[in-house]
Amino acid sequence: MNIEETYQSILSDLSAGGRGLRRYDANELKHLEKELTTTNPVELKKAICLVEHSAAFHPPFAEPLLHILRNNSDPEILVFALNGARKHILAYHQQQGRRLEYSFLEVLQKLLYSKHPEVVEWTLRTIEEMGAQGIFFLKEFNNIKPPPWKWFNEHNRSIREIIAMLEQRWSPK
Repeated sequence: MNIEETYQSILSDLSAGGRGLRRYDANELKHLEKELTTTNPVELKKAICLVEHSAAFHPPFAEPLLHILRNNSDPEILVFALNGARKHILAYHQQQGRRLEYSFLEVLQKLLYSKHPEVVEWTLRTIEEMGAQGIFFLKEFNNIKPPPWKWFNEHNRSIREIIAMLEQRWSPK
């Protein structure tokens, strides 16, 4: 599998307004699993992009994505990995009708306290997609709400709006 060629093809599809989805055969999926363990940030971003644009769920991506979310500090890589996790962990579990595993919830809880507002925003977007299982994080929201003087940052403003929406959704009526 040529990672660079596939990556450029996906970017081209996306810039043309397409979805950029790709179907991978078993060998390509194994290759991508291995690529998710690379320590080169540029290559890791490309591999995560290919994983994000996989047309089908591939549960073996879950463990490397969790490893990236636990151990990486680059905000761009974390946002990409969160999007990959939304597909290959969250959406897969929802399709199977299974609850999310605690290890995934733990990682998201840690990411809620990231010093990068964009990472917090995308973590909240992931929590929003969880449905009722996301209520697990409700007690954390008061600790991460940005103060008013930080609302000028678009990510902090989004954090505030998503938290308000989720609190309203989960409040007793």
